[in-house]
This record gives sequence, structure tokens and C-alpha cells, in this order.
Amino acid sequence: MARRSDHSREELKELALKSAEELLKEKSASELSTRQIATKMGYTVGTLYQIFKNLPDLLLHVNARSLAILYQDCQKLELSAQDAEANILAYANVYLQFARTHPGLWELIFDSSVLSDNLLSDNLLSDNALSGNELPDWYLSQVDALFFLIEIQLKDIKPDSSEFDITKSSRVLWSGVHGICTLSINNLFSHSACSSEELIQSLIKHFIKGWE
Repeated sequence: MARRSDHSREELKELALKSAEELLKEKSASELSTRQIATKMGYTVGTLYQIFKNLPDLLLHVNARSLAILYQDCQKLELSAQDAEANILAYANVYLQFARTHPGLWELIFDSSVLSDNLLSDNLLSDNALSGNELPDWYLSQVDALFFLIEIQLKDIKPDSSEFDITKSSRVLWSGVHGICTLSINNLFSHSACSSEELIQSLIKHFIKGWE
């Protein structure tokens, strides 16, 4: 068992998040416990609680890292100055690829149970879990940053649209993309004549026609 002096606080935080990410390759968030994470780290559970408020807090930070990776991957794309639809499709393909490559991390982002008391099974936590209405601003800003990428493209297509319409439409469009990704990683398109990429392309094409 490692000693507390073996790592700094920031190193412990990084180690905890990486350990959780590794465990999520093998099991769902509902099966994850702070004890499992601490064991994988080589530390006691008490050390973990010195870094994070509770398990939902730790998993929220895991989600934040996933959102950051998605954003960085989107930023690496070579976008077209003339084809906003193609840009949106490129973002969607990044999203789909992340879901396929990291299904556990991707599903965790949308698992509301990580913010509920149902995950607090260690009986070592006295703090209440985060609720959906108490997501911290730093986390919400990461979510907004991803939607903003889509909003920019929608505004480029229809510059006179109101901010409200652009914001709403970006969420509507991405709900559709997300649905296809969900069905894809659960192999519910295995007998479909169309690939997930083709379905996403069709969705975006028809959505943009209605948006123009």
C-alpha cells in the first residue's frame, strides 16, 4: 500500500481519475465503488476522500475529462469556411467515434445515477450527492462549450436567427445524433442496411434543409 507522501495532491487526483477510467472499461458506474478505485490506486479509501467530496464528485470530474477530450478532438478538425453542414457532420463523427472507443466513459456522461444517492454505497460518506440542479458552473461551461461549436455553424447557415432559436436547435439536432450513437454502441443497428455514419449524415442533411 502506497504512503501518502508518495504523491502530491494533484498527482493523487490524476491517479484517482485514471484508475476510475480504467475500471470503467470493465464495469458500469453503478458497479463502481470508492474502495475499488482506491485499491487500484494503491491507497486507502480515506486518502480518496481527501481529494474528492464523494463518489459522484469523482465521477463528475471523470465526465469533465471526457468532455475536454471531445472538445479537443473537435478543435483538431480542419473545418470548411464554406460548408457548415460538413463541419457539423465532422463534429458528429468525432462524437460517434468517442462513443465507440470509450463506451463506458461516454455512457457515464449521460448517466444521471452518478449524481444520485444510489451510488453512495460505501456508507463512509456523510455528504449529500450532487443533484441535477446543483451541477457546478465549471462543469456546465464545458457542456456549453461543445454546444457552442454547433451553434456557430447554425448561425453561419442562418445569420438572422435569434440566439434562442440557435440554442434550441443545436440541442434538438444533437439529441438526434446522440440517439443514433446510443443505438450504435448497443448494436441495435447490426441488421440495418445503413451504417451509423450514414444515418447521422442523413439526419444532419435533413435537419439543415429545414433550418435554412
